[in-house]
Amino acid sequence: MKTIKLLKILITIIFWGMIVLLGLGIICFILLLFFEDLFPPFLQGFNMLFNDRFPWQVWIGPIASVIAFVLFILAINYLRKCIAPIQEQRFYSEEVISNLKKSGRLFIIIALGTSFIRIVGVFMIKNLTNRLAYGGNLGGQIGVTNLMQTTDSSVWSYLGAILSAIGGTNFFLLIIGLFLLVFSSVFKEGQLLKEENDLTI
Repeated sequence: MKTIKLLKILITIIFWGMIVLLGLGIICFILLLFFEDLFPPFLQGFNMLFNDRFPWQVWIGPIASVIAFVLFILAINYLRKCIAPIQEQRFYSEEVISNLKKSGRLFIIIALGTSFIRIVGVFMIKNLTNRLAYGGNLGGQIGVTNLMQTTDSSVWSYLGAILSAIGGTNFFLLIIGLFLLVFSSVFKEGQLLKEENDLTI
């Protein structure tokens, strides 16, 4: 039971710590947006990111990260709700089964969703940089020729960018999500067996 108590402490710290970080992030974003004079010079000019010079594709990655962060907090909260019934040795309760399933699904959604959005973002950013490099600044035939010459190398650069966009963290979250779904299924089977045993008694 000491392990469960330690797990409860760690999950509680992670949960409330992430809520504090989210709150501080929202406050800093609002302050940077409306009261940038309060910050050092290198942090000023934040409003420039919202003008026409910066396309909306630039915000795909940050927005995906914020959404994933909020979903991660929800997933940790569902795990937190499992601790009390497990401490009371109610392993096969509907509360544990349901919360494990919800948490597992959220981890899988985070892993797959952020990977997909980041991959789409990679292609969009690459296309934007190619347009700037070969269309606007270099001009004409030279730009098109250079683009055709670098097609083979750009395939590898795309592949590298995609792999870095997915990252090891998303694979880890996917494994955790699947693991929690397996645990939920095992507890569900245990619940059914327990109900059958109670009926036969």
